[in-house]
Amino acid sequence: MPTIRRPVITRYFNQEGEQWANTINELKPLVRLVNASTGEYSLQLREDYLDIYYQGNAIAKVQPNKNGTYSVSIHRKFISNKLLERLDQYSEIKHVTKNESAKGYFRFRIKARDFKAFFQRSHVNSIISKIRAVHNGEEITMEQVIITDNPPDRDFIIIDRQVADHSNWSRIDLLAIKRDSTNEFHFVVIELKLGRNAELRGKAGKQVSDYVTHIKQNMADYIKCYQRNYCQKKQLGLFDDEMPDNISINADIDSVEGIVVACGYSQIASENITSLHKAIEKNRWNIEVHQMRPMKLS
Repeated sequence: MPTIRRPVITRYFNQEGEQWANTINELKPLVRLVNASTGEYSLQLREDYLDIYYQGNAIAKVQPNKNGTYSVSIHRKFISNKLLERLDQYSEIKHVTKNESAKGYFRFRIKARDFKAFFQRSHVNSIISKIRAVHNGEEITMEQVIITDNPPDRDFIIIDRQVADHSNWSRIDLLAIKRDSTNEFHFVVIELKLGRNAELRGKAGKQVSDYVTHIKQNMADYIKCYQRNYCQKKQLGLFDDEMPDNISINADIDSVEGIVVACGYSQIASENITSLHKAIEKNRWNIEVHQMRPMKLS
């Protein structure tokens, strides 16, 4: 019997027909939550599950089960004892003590009808207050700032964040798709670095160049993945009505772009970017560098 090759990347739900229609309907409370946040939250599809993010941290992982329920995982450092008691009201899995979490996560099993109550505003506010207190780094926070400041439109979409696949576990900070002259989209790899980060002097350029090369080597899988990822997000209601139902991504490997974005620390960043430009020229990397400059107040 021939071996079926596993795609390198599958960031979407493997569902069709009635099963997918049910999932679309059942996830409406989560989609409304994300859409009402004016860009503070983002919902990203993974392999048969989704992550909801706030400031680069996952509020929750949500995965459908075969019995019609959903498994929800939330990091224990984001849940107070009081909130745990409230969430347990909607879960088929009960937690007696905070020490019962597995691998640092509380795991709940809820019915779709309880999504709205489980993810009610007061519960989510409690989680994000804990996220703010943790502060997982400026570069992670900057990812969300860029996503918030660049909402999806017909020409440019940040389609995913923290992208790893089955053959490359290093993570792309942001992956975008940009409409080109052929009226198709092409991939744009975006790496974020603080201006003071020494990696900006050259290592960041190699990272982006390697990511671009990896996508080129696995172009068919990446195209299939993100055409379906886009389509499912549109069906879920994450893109407005003016956006097309489906997109086509350019298969020309030379269409893949790479960008290093330097954030803040203008003088240090300028010096590091000068070094990066020299490294790009020396190594003939086909990537760009953008500097996000702070606004001067006078």
